[in-house]
Amino acid sequence: MAADPAASRAEVPPYEAARGVLITVEGIWGGGKTTTATALSARLTAAGFSTRVLHYGPRHGVIERLSDILDTAPLRRRDGIGGYDSAHHATVDVLLRLCRESYNHRVLYRPALAEHDVVVIDHGVYSKLAYALAVLSEQHPDVDPTLLLDQLREVVAPWFLHPDVALWLDTPWPLARERAIARGRGGGNPGSVERLLFLPRYSHAYRLLADALPDRVRRIRVGTRTTPSVLAEIDELLAPVLHIQTGALR
Repeated sequence: MAADPAASRAEVPPYEAARGVLITVEGIWGGGKTTTATALSARLTAAGFSTRVLHYGPRHGVIERLSDILDTAPLRRRDGIGGYDSAHHATVDVLLRLCRESYNHRVLYRPALAEHDVVVIDHGVYSKLAYALAVLSEQHPDVDPTLLLDQLREVVAPWFLHPDVALWLDTPWPLARERAIARGRGGGNPGSVERLLFLPRYSHAYRLLADALPDRVRRIRVGTRTTPSVLAEIDELLAPVLHIQTGALR
């Protein structure tokens, strides 16, 4: 069997010094990522770990302008049924968003890991791949999505920083949508028809990613569980990674 080129390129670069543990909180919009990450950080800090939660840091120059465009004038319409004005806009959108994500990995995440025991990214890293996969699958319905995922992984492999543990808050998309509407978060209008149509694709893309990365992604079925219940399960998942006793974060 041929070696996976994406996996071989994803090795930590030889110039990288010893670093902290990277934990990402993954999931679709409205899944409770920020709430969970904030509570987890408090527990880690109380347990004696130097911890930093990252959402998005400061951006400058070209990346700042690119982010403004992606956030305020996205190629993908956020009203009506969504979609793109031209078919090739989907690929352009994905590439631009991956350019921004490359900046985050190289300029924000790696330095933070050199300075802290644990870094928690509250918006995930696989979320960007899941979004890209959902968009490309929508535009190319006749192409096997696993092939599209392999191609995406090949594109990001030179710079992508895989987490030590990815905590996937697997929330049914209808429930996540209701929560996003109630909170008014998630970008765009969480109550729009576009979001209603896109969320099932986004959720499915996350499942494909989780299946492709079973050693990294830890699935946590959330549903209507309380935050303390979710944190108790996370504690068990992190104990071997952080070399602590189960229950030490409670």
